[in-house]
Amino acid sequence: MIPLASHAQAPMPDSVLVNPIEITGAKYTRFAAGTKLEAVDTLLLQRQPGLTLADVLQQRSGLYLKSYGNGMTATVAFRGTTASHTAVLWNGFNIALPTLGLSDFALLPPAAHSLITLQHGPSGALHGSGAIGGAVLLENPADFSPNQMVRVQQQEGSFGHHRTAVSGNYGNGRLALTSSFTRTSADNNFKYRDLTQFGQPWQEQQNAAFNQNSFAQEVHLKLSPTQHLSVRGWWVKTHRQVQPPMGGANNNAQQDDENLRLMTEWQGQIARGTTTVKAAYFKDRLDYSENGHPSLSTVNTWQGQLEHERTLLPNLLLQVGTEGQLFKAEVSGYGDGQKENRYSAYAWMRYDPLEKLQISLNVRQAWVDGFNPPVTPTLGANFILSEKEAGTLTLKGNVSRSYRVPTLNDRYWRPGGNPDLSPESGWGYEAGLAHAFQQNQLTSQTEVTVYRLKVQDWIQWQPSVTGGYSEPVNLQTVRGHGLELDTKWKYASARHLILSGGAAYGYTISEQVLPNAHAELQDRQLFYVPKHKVAGYAEARVKGWWLALDGTFTSLRYTDQDNDNWLDPYALANVSAGKTIRWSAFEAQLMAQVQNLANTTYQAMAYRAMPPRHYRISLALQWAKRP
Repeated sequence: MIPLASHAQAPMPDSVLVNPIEITGAKYTRFAAGTKLEAVDTLLLQRQPGLTLADVLQQRSGLYLKSYGNGMTATVAFRGTTASHTAVLWNGFNIALPTLGLSDFALLPPAAHSLITLQHGPSGALHGSGAIGGAVLLENPADFSPNQMVRVQQQEGSFGHHRTAVSGNYGNGRLALTSSFTRTSADNNFKYRDLTQFGQPWQEQQNAAFNQNSFAQEVHLKLSPTQHLSVRGWWVKTHRQVQPPMGGANNNAQQDDENLRLMTEWQGQIARGTTTVKAAYFKDRLDYSENGHPSLSTVNTWQGQLEHERTLLPNLLLQVGTEGQLFKAEVSGYGDGQKENRYSAYAWMRYDPLEKLQISLNVRQAWVDGFNPPVTPTLGANFILSEKEAGTLTLKGNVSRSYRVPTLNDRYWRPGGNPDLSPESGWGYEAGLAHAFQQNQLTSQTEVTVYRLKVQDWIQWQPSVTGGYSEPVNLQTVRGHGLELDTKWKYASARHLILSGGAAYGYTISEQVLPNAHAELQDRQLFYVPKHKVAGYAEARVKGWWLALDGTFTSLRYTDQDNDNWLDPYALANVSAGKTIRWSAFEAQLMAQVQNLANTTYQAMAYRAMPPRHYRISLALQWAKRP
């Protein structure tokens, strides 16, 4: 909880007394009034080992997941944009690959005790380049409370699935340590129907095995009551055979990824405010080969941030900051090494003129080698329409500008790269209603949001006019609009029974203007953007037992710009059950899962086979000592 002021000031003559207002929430959400924010259930990741962050977003949100197969590349996009329009930040630093401009969620196993927040809509003022559709915020805050815990998990499943996880944390009021290690592997030799052959015969998936190791370490030290130092590290190494498409030749494609992320952070009280200094080093390696012919890529990234936050008035909070990035890339597809410098300065303001009104006003200006990104302002507000003992109804609104700088691949890939591309520039508008309800043992939260999005100079790769390769081009304009609806509820009885559930729905229109066969301009839905996405879940817990069911529906998706070809809609369901046994400081949890319960044959991406019904069972043991 972060108060805007520690004490009330006496009113000046002819002035209006404004009560001090306390703002709660993580760093970014304090300055995101009027924006749709969604906290991801990280306990779900702990209780259901083997579930990836991409799986959770697919099952519990209205976002659409693009997956090239089990364990293969998986990306998430907001509001009809692409994966490169989703910013992914780890403790304040953007971790998207500078070469691709996106994050592969199959390479992001969440570290222990991560807090994950989804911010829907443009947020260039808060998150910089790439935050056109939305942002995924991964944070590992320091927890100095006295505690000791060790947890070990083992999971086995169909198609050679194995997962081992070990995590632990220690805190004594001054020192906090957190460690986690995971190893996941699968043969992925499942049976699938080959839709490219007559009669759709069953085939066994080839060249789709993978293994992944990850290790995360955090050290937090309280230097004094007003300052602390944090050091965080996150290493992920993944080897994947690249699953070939149905009907395609097996070219023995393989991909090795290694991602090392290191950062240090100091925070203390200076000049009647809070100053934060951060520095980070990332090394991202991506080596790809087909039939023994390699394509190598290594990017070294150095980043730094300096921020100062200060309460100017009892109800006025201001944060100013600056950051810099240096990319050095050695990519065989470029012909020679490339580097790039990026800088930005920003100011974020939170003003609560009334107890029922919160306003955010943010702005960022970026400078990039060879480009001139636009100034990106954001204005948002929350207004409490009704506040009663049983519930609160809040009106929300936001307008925001965003931008995206062309990636290194966009500019330097040979052949096809275009150094003369323009940065993308977008505006987003949204309005929503949020309702929180609580009566006796029942609580619920419901939010509905409508939005509009307009992006100019949208960058898209398409076949070259000379043929033989693809090249990026700036589309004139892409427009989108839609609706998002989310609801969650929980009922806790006096007899140890807890029922919970939720649903999410996304209606998405994302279009560009293209000529038809008669040279008439028509709006065409962007490919791989479903108009409808539904996700829902229900769970029951009683006396250590629990049973959960979740399901999703994804509507038709076009697979070309002309909307002449498409993938059929599909629905998926998963079920899991478990038992938790506690004695003294120990806890054991046994769990069983059935994925793709109805044995649905479907494609998330064209001609990429997805696994049929499969099973997993896991055992977790935990020891925890608390004061």
